[in-house]
This record gives sequence, structure tokens and C-alpha cells, in this order.
Amino acid sequence: MTRSLITPTDTHSSRGFSLVEFMVAMVLGLIIIGGAISVYLASKNSLTEVEQVAAVSENGRFALQVLNYATKHVGFFGGAAPADIREDGALGAVTGDCAAPAEAYNTDDAFFAMRATSANILGCIDDAMPNTDVLVIKGVVPSPLYDANPEDPNAPRDGVISFPAGEWDNETAYVISNSETGIVLDGADTPPDVRAGNEFALGVAWPYRLQIFYVRNNPTGPTLSRKVLAWNGAAMGIDNEDLVQGVENMRFLFGFDSDNDGDVDTIDDLAAVQTANAWDSVSSLQAFVLLRSQNVDPSYTNEKTYRLGDISVTPADGIRRVLLHTEITLRNPRLVLRGGA
Repeated sequence: MTRSLITPTDTHSSRGFSLVEFMVAMVLGLIIIGGAISVYLASKNSLTEVEQVAAVSENGRFALQVLNYATKHVGFFGGAAPADIREDGALGAVTGDCAAPAEAYNTDDAFFAMRATSANILGCIDDAMPNTDVLVIKGVVPSPLYDANPEDPNAPRDGVISFPAGEWDNETAYVISNSETGIVLDGADTPPDVRAGNEFALGVAWPYRLQIFYVRNNPTGPTLSRKVLAWNGAAMGIDNEDLVQGVENMRFLFGFDSDNDGDVDTIDDLAAVQTANAWDSVSSLQAFVLLRSQNVDPSYTNEKTYRLGDISVTPADGIRRVLLHTEITLRNPRLVLRGGA
């Protein structure tokens, strides 16, 4: 009979983990797993932050682009000055028109700002975010219409605005102006004769535009919006356009000439410009736009302080924000000021 010999060494090698060894292994495993989870959560939070900030920043850049384009054309009414433009007698009432000084066809007050102290402002806004700035801009679109091709001196001219052909729109308001005077009229009305010898001789027709930028207290989240003059199917009316979601505050500082020497010597908020009655002397502005993410992050507390020109804001909540700022030169008012007008 064959016997199996079991040595002490064989007995020792066949034993399992002791309790102490098992506990140590578990602790080490938990430490590794905890580290991996921490890295994962940190990476996830970092990715969430990057995505939210990137989305908000992109919206903010678009908001500044829209404001920049609109304000660069402040004071442009073709060849005439805003104060020299009158309303055509056949102009119909504007549905839902704004109150003074923001009435749609009031070109005397072509550029100014106000602060929304409540949801209701200017008679045509009922959903403004309180304690935000409202910017009013009236002017013309740089897409002129002519009696005839201005580059062809031999083109027949009959005094009727008809070039380019088919561009005249009966559902658009226009300013027809020359270097001395101008008139606002509906496209559906008969435009004046622009042949030599008439009041609007060599006049050019420019599409007229009203834009009122404000922060809307939208049920889906604060939004940069604007009121515009548009055809509503039966008449000209005030329409609303939502531009950029997430804009929760907008403020402006204005550079203006307080001593009438043609140079900007004061930079202050809209209250200072109102007090000095200096809207005609404003030739630059600084726009501050505060945007927020649409999502609340429970793991994040926003303890930052944002400086929007003349005020500071400290949210102390779980929402990520981005503050963007730009300075814009108002080219047309600056040319007028430096020209001594």
C-alpha cells in the first residue's frame, strides 16, 4: 500500500487568508475603489463645469455681438439728422406702441437708456427683469433703395424709388432722406417724388428699425429680448424677439462729452447721463452682460462677486455664471461731435 506523505510545508501552503489578511485586503480595495470614485466624480464635475461655462460663454458672445452691431449704427438715418425727420401724414397707428420717449416713429429720441424699476416700463414692456437696464435704439438699416442705379449716370430717373427692382416692401416702414430732411412712411403709402427740384430731391429710402433691448423675466429663464417694429398682418406693431437665454442682468456705462469740446471726458451710468440730459453727447458705451447656466448644480456654491459697471452682484447659489464686458464706440455720434455739430 502506497502512503501519501504530507510535509509541514504542504500544509502551510494550502491554508487560505487569515482574517487579518482578509481585512487588510478589503481596506486596501476600498481605498483603491474610493480613489477611483473620487477621480471619476472630480472628472465629472469638471466636465459639467466646462460644458456649462462654455455654453454660457457662447451665448454671451452672441449677446454682445447683437448689441455691438445695433449700437454701432446709433444715429444713422441716411443723410438726414434725426431731428430733421418728420412723420408722414398717412402713417397709421402702431399696434401696442411704446410710450414717450420710446414711441416707434419718434426720431428725436433715437438713442437712450432706462432702468427697469418694475416689470412694466415704456408702455410696451410688461415682463422686464427689475433693476436691469433697457436700451432704446432707433435708426435705419444700411440697405438703401434708390430712384435708379446710383452707379449708372445714364439710368433713367423718374422720381420713384424702384432700384433694386422688387425690393420695396409694403410691409416695411422707411425713412426717405437727403442731406437736409427726411420723412418716415409706411411702405404701403405713396413715397414722395425724389427728382431734382422737390423737397426730397435725390432722396434715398432706408428701411426703418426700432430696437428696445431688455432682460425679460421669461418663465423658462431670464432672456435677453428686444422689442421691434414689425408688420403684424394688418398694421405695423410692436413685436417681441427672444435673443439669448440665460441673460439675467444687463448694465451700461456711457462715455459722453460734458463740456462740448468734442471729446469724451465722463464715463458714468445712465442716471448721470439723464441728469445731464446728455444723450446727444454720448459717443461710447460699455456693456456688461451677466449670464447664468440653466441648470442648478447641488455640489456647487457660487460665491463669486460680479461687477457690472456701477453695481456688484454676489449670487451665493448653485448656479454657474459668466460676466462678459465690451466697449463700443458709437461712430456716428462721435463724427457729429467732432464735426462741431
